[in-house]
Amino acid sequence: MGPAAATGLRQARHRRVRLPDFPWDALTPFAEKARAHPYGLVDLSVGTPVDATPLVVQHALAAAANAPGYPTTAGTPELRDAAAGWLARRLGVIVDPSAVLPVIGTKELVAQLPGQLGLGPGDRVWIPTPAYPTYEVGALLARCEPVLGPADGVGLVWLNTPANPSGRVLTVDEMRAVVGWAREHGIVVASDECYIELGWEARPVSVLHPDVCGGSHEGLLAVHSLSKRSNLAGYRAGFVTGDPRLVAGLLEVRRHAGAMLPTPVQAAMTAALADDMHVAEQRARYANRRAVLAAALAVAGFTIEHSEAGLYLWATRGEDAWATVDALATVGVLVAPGVFYGEVGRRHVRIALTGPDAQIATVPERMAVLPPPQAPAPSVGGYRPDARTTGAHPVTAPSSAPSSAAHQPSAPRPPAGQPVRGPQPSSTGTGALPVATWPTYDAPGYSTSGHDNPAYDKAAYDKAAYDGAGYDGNGGHGVQVTTEPPDIR
Repeated sequence: MGPAAATGLRQARHRRVRLPDFPWDALTPFAEKARAHPYGLVDLSVGTPVDATPLVVQHALAAAANAPGYPTTAGTPELRDAAAGWLARRLGVIVDPSAVLPVIGTKELVAQLPGQLGLGPGDRVWIPTPAYPTYEVGALLARCEPVLGPADGVGLVWLNTPANPSGRVLTVDEMRAVVGWAREHGIVVASDECYIELGWEARPVSVLHPDVCGGSHEGLLAVHSLSKRSNLAGYRAGFVTGDPRLVAGLLEVRRHAGAMLPTPVQAAMTAALADDMHVAEQRARYANRRAVLAAALAVAGFTIEHSEAGLYLWATRGEDAWATVDALATVGVLVAPGVFYGEVGRRHVRIALTGPDAQIATVPERMAVLPPPQAPAPSVGGYRPDARTTGAHPVTAPSSAPSSAAHQPSAPRPPAGQPVRGPQPSSTGTGALPVATWPTYDAPGYSTSGHDNPAYDKAAYDKAAYDGAGYDGNGGHGVQVTTEPPDIR
């Protein structure tokens, strides 16, 4: 290799994006430990669906299997119409079908959105905490700086409601405050709403709903996935919609990049978005699993925080997250430590509702022999849907730009490649992003009376989304693990 080539290689290495280690690799020894249990492994560490893909979707995929030509990046007219119909029917959101853009699973969009919006070095991306790690990764891939609150230089704000991992649902007032602040500063807001049809004690609302956005989608994007609600994780099927100008810009970039969803998958998505019954059936499955797991955790002394919607229970028993992971592995249950999602999760674990029914049915018996916590636990197990100390989301944005003293440059991050401190219970994590602080927002709550959009049929929504899934109308699916009723927000 000549001197010029060697210099070029060194420069390429210097320019390489430094990403954090993939966190789930750290669970390997705990998975092996759990797998050795006499009853076998119950893997609740990843939110991957285990139930069958609906037949209506499978048939649509097979019927479109003869697809010799290239698909369209913009999506078929039928898919865009189905997505627009679903948004109006289920969420009370009206969009023009031309403002719907299919994506190859929403994870790839989350990871690429800052770059596809034209952000780069010098820009910042406001991400929630605790949060799905890909929001941070997407910022780093675009060479942006991820921050945990409003700051100078922010070009994109991520919302995630219902939240992964905490299951917290932002109120209309909270979302409206963030949208208003972003619009004042010319900043794009993207809302990841992949769990929006899995509301339990709270009903999630889209950032595109008139109650939130005032009827204008300017500067707003909503990201929707079919992986959870339709068991289509293996299909990689999702879409983004919102501000027509932003969607058109994304379409232009994705055309050049060849980001095309296969034609059979587009047909499958069309069928899934047009059918509400399979979603109600899947909700019922998750509701039953949630009831079993929540009761078992409460009896074992865990406190469940937030978790009013979504696919997970966000739980703590007052000890380090890795100690809880280790204890659960001794009884054959694998969960994700809260530190995967940020420093605020250092004493929490995330328990997915995605285990098969037969396996989840064994969890109560396993919990009866769970080793005691390594640190003083909460005084009693229970359910705390409004435990704001977990910092699940930005609560509200300040009415004016923050002072420079409140938003100093981020602390140095750990070197890339630093091992994830998985098997070390004493680990608290290092190099966490700085958290911007502002006053807690005491919102009055979400009022369904605000849904005055004529396309939004509240009665039909209640029937299909709640009654059809066994909703008891009294705080969820009979999950009663404290003497006080859950906070309905």
